[in-house]
Amino acid sequence: MSAAASPPTSAAASGVASRAPASRRRAVARGVVVPRRPPGPVRSGRRRAIVSASADDESLPPTDWPKEWRSTFGADDEEAVKTFFLDACAELAGVETRFIVISDAILETVQPFPASAAFATLGAKGVCCTLASDDKSFEAHVFLNRVRAIALARSERGGRKIYAVRVFGEPAEDADDPAAPPPRPMLTALLHGDPNPDAVAKWEALAEKLP
Repeated sequence: MSAAASPPTSAAASGVASRAPASRRRAVARGVVVPRRPPGPVRSGRRRAIVSASADDESLPPTDWPKEWRSTFGADDEEAVKTFFLDACAELAGVETRFIVISDAILETVQPFPASAAFATLGAKGVCCTLASDDKSFEAHVFLNRVRAIALARSERGGRKIYAVRVFGEPAEDADDPAAPPPRPMLTALLHGDPNPDAVAKWEALAEKLP
């Protein structure tokens, strides 16, 4: 088991913002010339945020704000994974959370994060963690010995800050191939909507507890 922490341009005369990296725009604002990067391949289905030409530098998010906390686990690290889920319930209890499972279909639901987790040993399958609402209308089950990584990441998309908890299983066989798609989480939990400062503080406290 190991833990690791890993960490928008000048406007044209027409008033339409260009799409150079944030570092270039800020450098230009200070009078420093930064080489322009060659354009990368355009990926369909993705939108790039366009910053208003009138936005001042101080109103933009810091470039070092996105960050990920990550721990990796082996099949014998059930106790460490269990501790994480207990910490998650203690820190995030009652916080509105969007739970997402992506397979050949996508399942999403918004629920307050459960205040407690239940654990049961199911034979050869190992210990199963259950996160459930009080009325059992929502339940999520994770086998602890199948968890290989847990990541808490904060990022920004479309002008909205995102705070995510992602639980990963076994990596794909081609995980080391640079052309391979990013690994798909077993379970994702996002702070829902525009989380208040208290919810963000709880998420950050959980990130610091990641083993």
